[in-house]
Amino acid sequence: MALYYFDVDDNGAVYSDDEGTDCATFDKVKEEAVRALVEMIKDSLPDGDHHRLTIKVRDDGGVVVLQVSINFEVEAEHRSGGGSSPDSHV
Repeated sequence: MALYYFDVDDNGAVYSDDEGTDCATFDKVKEEAVRALVEMIKDSLPDGDHHRLTIKVRDDGGVVVLQVSINFEVEAEHRSGGGSSPDSHV
C-alpha cells in the first residue's frame, strides 16, 4: 500500500493533510477523494450562494497526483408582474 495525502481547499481555506491515508490502488485513491468530497458537500450546505470545494491528493513524495473539485452556486429567479422572463436571474 502507498500513503497519500488529501489536502482540502474549502472556499479558499486550505487544510493540509499531515497524516495521510494508505491506499492499495490508484482507483482507491480516486474513490476516497470523491467520497470525501461528497461528504464535505453535505456538511457545507447551506453556506451562502457560492461554494468551491477541492481535494488535491499528494503521493508520499509530495507530488499532486489527483485533484477533485466541485463548484456550486445558488441563483434565485426573480419573477415580477413586469414581464420579466422565467430565465431572468437576480
